[in-house]
Amino acid sequence: MSTVRSLPVLAALTLALTAMSAAGQEELLEEAVVRNRLYRPAGNFELSPSVGVSFLTYLTAHYTFNVGLAYNLFDTLALEARGGYAFSRHTGLARSISESFLNREDKKVTDELEDLWRMNLHGVVGVRWAPVYGKLSLLADVPAHFQAYLWAGGGLASLKRESLIQCGQVVDRGLGICDDRTDPLDRSTAKERFWVTETRAAPVVSAAVGLRFFAFERHGVKLEIRDWVFQDDYRVELSRDEWEAGRETGVPATSPGLTHLVQFDIGYTFLF
Repeated sequence: MSTVRSLPVLAALTLALTAMSAAGQEELLEEAVVRNRLYRPAGNFELSPSVGVSFLTYLTAHYTFNVGLAYNLFDTLALEARGGYAFSRHTGLARSISESFLNREDKKVTDELEDLWRMNLHGVVGVRWAPVYGKLSLLADVPAHFQAYLWAGGGLASLKRESLIQCGQVVDRGLGICDDRTDPLDRSTAKERFWVTETRAAPVVSAAVGLRFFAFERHGVKLEIRDWVFQDDYRVELSRDEWEAGRETGVPATSPGLTHLVQFDIGYTFLF
């Protein structure tokens, strides 16, 4: 075989060997990452306090404090119970709606607004599945091991709802005042509000996607986006004359839909 005819064959063999070598090195690297875990969570408990803030806000905003206790059945699968309390408030948009509503003569019969329930105490039990494990080099000598995970579960929550339209004791209709403020132009001087409130307990479903980073054995930081979902509940066709007289009015909405509280959480994880 001539030298000219041999060159294409040699080039093809060289490319094939190079590809096989790269594939082998990649497989070895992947096996090394999985094999050289910083800490294998299987068979261990973990404690995870966290704080969360509303990712999307419309009429309500929540600031959540949670503590989770989990047991890792496997390196990739865990059962977790989470409980906590959410401090909540109406947004500026909600307060603006309530203050401008009282003196509207065209709204003597109206519907309540959706998505006004605010979560307080809550507890859920769920499953965390972490199929992705890897390692990042944040600093030269401090590699960060991480897990990407999905979380899903359900439980119970206590909910509170403060109306934006039903005022039980109108102080100043023109200024939209429904509280005992000492300064008519400063709502922060009020100690008591007279808007109609409701409370209830309801089932809640929670789902999350997140990352857990471990720079040291047994200690880690987690970042996640979590959605709390529960059934909405409000009344329609309410009469202003009736609620201002202290009587129940309206009928329950036939298809109230679901309320989603989407939050960004940051937390600490300790494996023991």
